[in-house]
Amino acid sequence: MATPITETANPITRNIDVATPTEIVGLLQKCDSEIFHGWQDYQGLCHSTTLRTIEQISQEVTTILRAPDSGLVIFSGCGTSGRLAFVSARTFNRRQEKAGKPPCFKYLIAGHDKALFTSQEAPEDDPAVGIQMLREACVGKTKVLYIGITCGLSAPYVAGQLHYCMQNSDIITPVLLGFNPVSLARNTEIENWDWTFYKVALQLQKVEKSGKGFILNPVVGPEPITGSSRMKSGSATKIMLEAILVAAYNSLSDQSPSWDTHAHLETYRMTCDSVYSHSESVAGLIQLAGNSLNKGGSVHYLGWDSIGVMALIDASECPPTYGASLDDIRGFMEGGYSLLSNYEGDIGHLGRHFKISLQTFESDILPYLTEADLVIVCHGGGSIHLTPKLWKSKCKKGIITFDADFKTNVYDQFDQSVALTLPEDDIKSLVGDHIWDQWQPLYQEIATKWVCNAVTTGAHVLKGKVFENVMVDLKVSNNKLFHRAVGIIQRFSPLCKEAANSVLLRSIYQTDVLTQNQLSLSTSSHIESATAMGKVVPCALLAAITQCSIAEAQKLIDKQPVIRTAISDSLRKHQST
Repeated sequence: MATPITETANPITRNIDVATPTEIVGLLQKCDSEIFHGWQDYQGLCHSTTLRTIEQISQEVTTILRAPDSGLVIFSGCGTSGRLAFVSARTFNRRQEKAGKPPCFKYLIAGHDKALFTSQEAPEDDPAVGIQMLREACVGKTKVLYIGITCGLSAPYVAGQLHYCMQNSDIITPVLLGFNPVSLARNTEIENWDWTFYKVALQLQKVEKSGKGFILNPVVGPEPITGSSRMKSGSATKIMLEAILVAAYNSLSDQSPSWDTHAHLETYRMTCDSVYSHSESVAGLIQLAGNSLNKGGSVHYLGWDSIGVMALIDASECPPTYGASLDDIRGFMEGGYSLLSNYEGDIGHLGRHFKISLQTFESDILPYLTEADLVIVCHGGGSIHLTPKLWKSKCKKGIITFDADFKTNVYDQFDQSVALTLPEDDIKSLVGDHIWDQWQPLYQEIATKWVCNAVTTGAHVLKGKVFENVMVDLKVSNNKLFHRAVGIIQRFSPLCKEAANSVLLRSIYQTDVLTQNQLSLSTSSHIESATAMGKVVPCALLAAITQCSIAEAQKLIDKQPVIRTAISDSLRKHQST
């Protein structure tokens, strides 16, 4: 089967690993424009079929909004998809509460609330877990709209839930939301289950023809970092969920009877263009973040309300995407769990990385920050209260703000500011003043997402985490990642599988000549030795491509973390000798 589009390398960013921060922002802008302008000849976000499906699903939501006591809209997913499910449920339940109506939105995420902050792979791979969580969520409801989000059409957790929906179609209407054609849905065996995701999707296609289910799968093109669906796919997920829900709420009102979904999507495109018009300031923040990571420092987001939530999510995605430690990028928000409004409430007892309040930052983090660290304030506008201790700290300071008076207030002391302006007048002219007045925070959230994604992506690129546009600096910490590491070495070097395996072992044991004892050890023993090590794969890759010693490769990587630049330096050195 062909490689799924969501897992394909994007030719736009092939040289992102050797790009400057300003060039990185430009490349990300070109990739994000594919969300709106489409990719090749595939059905895109603004295709008539996509627009019609969005409108049909929004009608289902409207029916539930008219009877919220007996109805429910469920957003469900794994990883980034589950976190965006949480964001949508949080946002629109607040809308219900402000209107004095019962909340009728619910999020499901594989691994429960712990997965809002850390990767939870086991439940993501278990359809039975997904089915049980969905069954419990539907208790007492007579009409349920289920939206299962899986960017690659691949998550077994979601597959199980979709299958359950189709078995209970008298109550539940299933929606599959993703970004590959059904023909490229994952068709590999799922442990302890008779179905593959592909078979479930084919079944849903049949159900869709009868009007009892929907597949919403526009193609937005490959990710800027290969397979990193937190980026374009995550943005497109948020945009489409909001397009469905805002249209549903609008239909309850007499203010705009002739709703134009295409015009609404266009407002997000204009917002994207507006964000990237600040490319130089975003690049400056990338440089600061990259400097911090390369010096062994950390990046800390401090956020308020929904802007803070978007920053928290960005931080949570860095360990699974870049093999970052849980301390490299962290997020904190005012009010902590009381304002996060997650189901399980305060889960700080799970460990220090689950403590998210600004008070925790001030007491546990701030006193120990050094000039190698970076603090980024994420601010929606209006007054903010920052402790005087932050100003006295030696750490670098940046801000992402929507405050129009930012340059004239006391917060112009930051090392780098990204003062965003949204296209308010253009949005109002397209969809009406009332949409801007009611839903302005949604535009601030997606703009914050684009900036935070750019900052952490660019910072990890500068740290040497990618080769071309493929993340290669992974931790060799389990069997899957060991074999993925061998595959990466094979992909970018002339070595066969056996030779690639050998150079990986040489990097793990920091030697050019493996002993018989090392060769005879099990893969699990190799993993045990490699787990605590850094730069295992970059070092092996450099040695494989340049034929230098492991010691020399290590020295080059320590001096120049960007792998392709280190390779050029090595080849140039050998040519001159």
